[in-house]
Amino acid sequence: MRTAFEHMFARTGITAASAMLCLPTIAEARTEIAVPRQRLEKAIQQLALQSRRQVIFFPSSLTQQMSRPVAGRLSFEDALRRLLAGTGLTFRQGRGGVTSIEPAPQDVAPGDGGALSEDLPSRSVDLVVIGFQPTDLVALESDVQVRPTRLSLDGVMEGSAATNAQPGSSGQQGIVVRGIGTAGEATTVVYFGDVPISGPSGTGSDSARSTMDLAMVDIARVQISRTSRGTEHGMGALAGEVEVEPEAPRLGTWQATSTAGLSLLRGGDPGYQLSGTINAPIGASAAIRLTGYAHRAGGYVDNVRTGGRNLNDDALQGVRLIARARPLGDLDMSAMLVWQHRRIDDGAMWSRALGRYNTDRHFAAPTTHDFLLGRFKVEKGLGGARLTGISSFYRWRLDRNYDRTNPTLLQAQDPAACQRFFDLADTACDTGQVGAFADHVESLTPSLLHIPITLRRLSQEVRIESIGDQGLGWKAGALIDHRSERFTSGLSIYDGDDTTPPDYFGLRQLSIGRLQTSAFGDIGYREGGWQASLGLRYDRHRVSSRNDVLVPNIISGSIDSWPRTVKRSQGVHARAHLDIPISARATFHAQVTRSFRPAGVNIASVLLEDRRTFEGDSLWGVEVGAKLRWSPGLSLTLIGYMNTWHDMQYRALSENRSHAYIVNVGTVAIRGAELEMIARPSDGATIKLASSFIYSRLESVSDAGPLVGGAATGESIPFVSSHRSTLSVSQRWPLGGDRSFSTNANVQYQSGYWSTFNRRDPDFLATKGFVLMGVEGVYRADQSSVTASIRNLFNDRADLRALNNGFGIGQTLSARAREIVIAWTRQW
Repeated sequence: MRTAFEHMFARTGITAASAMLCLPTIAEARTEIAVPRQRLEKAIQQLALQSRRQVIFFPSSLTQQMSRPVAGRLSFEDALRRLLAGTGLTFRQGRGGVTSIEPAPQDVAPGDGGALSEDLPSRSVDLVVIGFQPTDLVALESDVQVRPTRLSLDGVMEGSAATNAQPGSSGQQGIVVRGIGTAGEATTVVYFGDVPISGPSGTGSDSARSTMDLAMVDIARVQISRTSRGTEHGMGALAGEVEVEPEAPRLGTWQATSTAGLSLLRGGDPGYQLSGTINAPIGASAAIRLTGYAHRAGGYVDNVRTGGRNLNDDALQGVRLIARARPLGDLDMSAMLVWQHRRIDDGAMWSRALGRYNTDRHFAAPTTHDFLLGRFKVEKGLGGARLTGISSFYRWRLDRNYDRTNPTLLQAQDPAACQRFFDLADTACDTGQVGAFADHVESLTPSLLHIPITLRRLSQEVRIESIGDQGLGWKAGALIDHRSERFTSGLSIYDGDDTTPPDYFGLRQLSIGRLQTSAFGDIGYREGGWQASLGLRYDRHRVSSRNDVLVPNIISGSIDSWPRTVKRSQGVHARAHLDIPISARATFHAQVTRSFRPAGVNIASVLLEDRRTFEGDSLWGVEVGAKLRWSPGLSLTLIGYMNTWHDMQYRALSENRSHAYIVNVGTVAIRGAELEMIARPSDGATIKLASSFIYSRLESVSDAGPLVGGAATGESIPFVSSHRSTLSVSQRWPLGGDRSFSTNANVQYQSGYWSTFNRRDPDFLATKGFVLMGVEGVYRADQSSVTASIRNLFNDRADLRALNNGFGIGQTLSARAREIVIAWTRQW
């Protein structure tokens, strides 16, 4: 049933998305500025962030000198003039609101600023982006990280209270945004260099927990959006987006960076991190950037059955090459190639009954990932517009292994399996047959489930947008995306000998294909510190699957093959957005959204025909908020939202618990609030608090409710914490010259959750809340830095995901124990 605001939204025909233009406030608009004394390039970055402007500069010794402090209610231009006074640098304003910092000419006094120009400098060397233009005026600063230092996506997201990454099997992660992200197709899209990356669906038709795992090395920026921005670009998403932007090649300059680090884990194996980057110009208008890395996270899970210790070592190696050319002033081309290999020696899941970080699996089950990506991007200026084309392809090979012994032994208690084994049709097994069947099942153990998967994806996106720093702007684009998965699922008796052919007692060959075509556009207006925008997106999807049984599994019932099954769906994304300054110190924010996730096809062999497909789900949302600024060093952002999730897709288990599949559970109402407070009490000191509160409730339940543990109205979404908060305190001390020392302490709190909709579910499990604390110190001198950090300072147990399933009771994935990390970085 639609809510009242949905009817109003549909009747009035309002369709919305965010503004495609990221435009600064009008010239000379004043805001509270507080930039302490520090290295000049860092000071300019802080000024750009506080003024919400984009700034670029030519790297030189001038940008390495110490700055003067700037504070007060100033326009961006006045603050920048004060910051650059006496430095030998000046600035110009270019098209699109971009501010260029460059050496002052001889006839202009340093820091004078010169006359405003409509063109960026004609010099063909590269410009380093040190600021950014946010999409919205009212946004959380913690959702944007410039040059993140953590090496994994889940580590980068720890600073955001409104989003979090939950660990899954095979070393993967599932991203949850405002309580959305439990199962089915990914609800949050991750982009790496403009390429949408999602993992395979596998045998459970569930790719939500197969998030991109590329290393966060040589990354310029990570931006998190807590609503879909599909009317601006890309794939479209139900819940949100994460954009990872690698550093681009810099024209006209040589540069190199190297990092070496060591980590010591309490009760586990040590780890290391090695990385290096070389930036090399090719003539005046081209350059390449080559990055290589090798990381190892030490294992910490012990096996009490086999005696193995620290079995879940996680190692990856990768190379990234980006080539860029700017043959003309309005033409920019780049090609990117990425390769990464990852091996996880065994799963990180442990059993509560055996104690912290202990398991009793019958054997180690490694997983390997091989990832290869290619992307070609072209940007061409067309007078007052810019045309962008992005072509991409990636191949992701996953070789997954699981100890399937416990789920196999459970089948010995299944009366239907016994009947299939003795071909009894409707006659129940007698006592002797039950015993004989149990002996047969035991003879199949220990059992290995092997699932090698190859995912291929080919995408083409084209968009055109206006260029301008004020007034009316627009954007329009189209996308076509094709994905294909080919994999086998084989159950065999594990003998530990890789040289002998597997003794299969169940083998399937499967394929999944997806085709998406989309068109999107939006229009917006921004002037005088306010902005309004409307956007719309239309998607068409086709999903197909095929299931060929090569070796029937009498035990689980996976016997019959399926012909190719096709499911088509279509949907609309929309967004209306408004930011209005209500005083010199406050800006009001309002937004209405609609997003969509396509229907799909299940591939479990034991399903009834009416469960072989599932419908798409949609999300309607309203949010209001405000950004308040009381002084140059104190700001508060508050956002409240109401989401209605129709036809929620969720994971169900077959009656014998041997197969997972997706069903539409019903309608969920989600209410929540987010806040972020930032204080800068003195030069070099920053205190940041971010919190998120979520309340969810099933408003209606479909006929699939009994399939997910008897879900009923009034119950909450499983695996969703109602409260998350992060607090960080940082301080920087200049030591003279180019030397400085900085410290940071951070605390993260997360409340517990239920693993099922209700306590009646036999798989019910409740987790407790936890607190994690970390500290870091960084010493910088000239072009080098040494970083020492301690994560999980008090070695607290933090259960990030816990559940009961066929593999065992209290299966838990948790944060790592206390870990000391020391790293040295050098720029050349």
